[in-house]
Amino acid sequence: MPERRLLYVHAYAPPTPGGTPVIVHRLLSQLAEDTQLETVTDVALRPRVRRGERRLPGPYRYVPKVPPWGQQWLAGRVVVAGANALLGVLAGVRAAVAARRRRAAWVLSVADEGFSVIAGDVCARLARLPHVIWVFDLWEENAYRDVDRWVAGRLEAGIWRRAAAILGHDQELADHYGRKHGVPGRVIPTPIEIAQPPPATKPASPGPREVLFAGSLYWAQEDALRRLSRACAALPDVRLTVVGDERAAHGAGIQADDFEERLSPEAFRARVERADVAFIGLSFGSAHPDVIATASPARLPEYMASGTPILVHAPAGSHVAEYARREDFAEVVDVPDETALAAGLRRVLDDPDRSTIRARRARELAIERHDVARVCDTLRTVLAQLAADDSSAKDLR
Repeated sequence: MPERRLLYVHAYAPPTPGGTPVIVHRLLSQLAEDTQLETVTDVALRPRVRRGERRLPGPYRYVPKVPPWGQQWLAGRVVVAGANALLGVLAGVRAAVAARRRRAAWVLSVADEGFSVIAGDVCARLARLPHVIWVFDLWEENAYRDVDRWVAGRLEAGIWRRAAAILGHDQELADHYGRKHGVPGRVIPTPIEIAQPPPATKPASPGPREVLFAGSLYWAQEDALRRLSRACAALPDVRLTVVGDERAAHGAGIQADDFEERLSPEAFRARVERADVAFIGLSFGSAHPDVIATASPARLPEYMASGTPILVHAPAGSHVAEYARREDFAEVVDVPDETALAAGLRRVLDDPDRSTIRARRARELAIERHDVARVCDTLRTVLAQLAADDSSAKDLR
């Protein structure tokens, strides 16, 4: 029976829909092979857990969180933010009681908004345990509502500096917090499950070549995808398929030849494998440049593992553009120019030998750096070091 216990505090824990809970489930389920897990999450998830939807091993404990009601009014935003900050504190107290009773060794919270890290910080301080923050999205710099950013501006520095470790999916994010708070982060690459055997070499498509974009459509991708849609429309032998919300795409001025429904994680990579080119783009000239620079989209390593050539359209200096260029696993267009993007797409399609070499390199990197078992070994190393440091500190006290 495993002796170590990790208390995981996250309002949007599995089985919440979305990319973050999928990644959390993938990695923590692997960790659960030798570490006990206990999850503290929003009570609204209780029915999903009871229905047997995708959940983590171990017991779940529930705390209340206010839904985002009345956000169109300043008063509503203030009330919701204040209530959730208070509930985050109460959730931390509840989690601390569980941590002490169950003899937890670490507290893990997820930064994709403020509730979870507030609760994790309170829990860790009361239970005197190392607090690990796993950052999916920047907090203070993100495109959250004004009141949420105000709260982040007052709380983030203290919470981050008290944390025992800050985990992020890329070096750019780790460096960001080193510069900002003097607390350099540790890199744990985005984990994926590697399909075996590798995908077979695809024959050339007899008709128009398919460029595939899959994922959420919001401000961080919209202008890059608009540029792609115009470039594809100008190429008679190319068609664009968007896997995602057709209404959101049209509202953002994005046109495509085909729209498809969102896919389950299990079906996602098989769909990417059928495309001729997989596209990943990030916004240029964003009002939130730090988010763009440090973003590590979950679908990138899935693209890398698929064996499909990749076209990256993201600003120079961003993690996505620099990773692809440094390792030469994708065609990179890092200027916001439609003609340059069309030329980059043309290079991918017209030089199949180079595209195949890059696709193989992408898969090798996915296996080497993003395989969930390897990433979990990195997490185990971090946790073991924190446990050793915490034991030494307690002996000194």
